[in-house]
Amino acid sequence: MTVTRRPAAVAAVLVTAAAALLLSGCGSGGGDTAAGGGKAGHSPTAAVSAPVGAPTTSTASPAGTAATEAAGSAADAPKVPDAKLTPPGGGSFTKQQKTYLSGRVPQGTDPAAVLEGGQEICDRLTRTAKVDKDAAATAIVTGDISMAGAAAAVSALCPGQQPVVDAARHGFGDGTFTVAAKAVPGTSVARGSYRVPHPSSTCSWRVTGANGATLASGRTARLTVPAAARGITSSGCYAWLADGGA
Repeated sequence: MTVTRRPAAVAAVLVTAAAALLLSGCGSGGGDTAAGGGKAGHSPTAAVSAPVGAPTTSTASPAGTAATEAAGSAADAPKVPDAKLTPPGGGSFTKQQKTYLSGRVPQGTDPAAVLEGGQEICDRLTRTAKVDKDAAATAIVTGDISMAGAAAAVSALCPGQQPVVDAARHGFGDGTFTVAAKAVPGTSVARGSYRVPHPSSTCSWRVTGANGATLASGRTARLTVPAAARGITSSGCYAWLADGGA
């Protein structure tokens, strides 16, 4: 199954609302507190109890890139043992930070740089969700922030944003997907009703049944995937969220 990404479409949705402007960066201002108590800091040195002035080295890329979202997730690289996860200048990480870093920091990598990537994801989701929760979920659905990166960061560092991740997990973007009993991000879509938070004038979709026969098609921002559906194709719609999601 091949999913077609549309970079131009993704770019368009990120400029449709004020929330999208927040997605383009979050380098200024103080840390935000997620609804649920999770905090997302702007730099690892602000969140750890290292001595004032302790040096840090950041090699993380902007959030949303593979390097940022999984800076410590090289599959086969030996990882730093949890007991040795400490800030480069001394001190210690918080319990939440240690949870995020556990098993994610390759030997020879600055754990503060890995942590920075997770905190950046939390910052982006938190800032955007304050204005438009749908836009935050859309950023994950379209791949601007990967599902794996968002799930790991939110679970450990900003659990208040879990509803955003859940909404994205049940949504889907432009492309062709199979229909299954359970949604699998990037692969299959579950039966049910969906909506497009930020549609374009070119949004179109087609639901197919057995042998590829068209069951329904349209250019509206809502659709229903019936029990008889076997596949669905979307174009120019950017991201679909399940009704009631986000």
